[in-house]
Amino acid sequence: MSKGASNKIIARSLGIAESTVKVHVKHVLQKLNLRNRFEAAVWLRELREEERGG
Repeated sequence: MSKGASNKIIARSLGIAESTVKVHVKHVLQKLNLRNRFEAAVWLRELREEERGG
């Protein structure tokens, strides 16, 4: 997800159903209190910058 992969690509690479990926993505977004993948990407970028001391 952090690399912009679609649910279908993630599912294929993990050998699971696309619907399972959708559920996992939904749960990750809920736990992080984010609304969508874009917000998740921004959150991850900010986290990485903080880790680098930026």
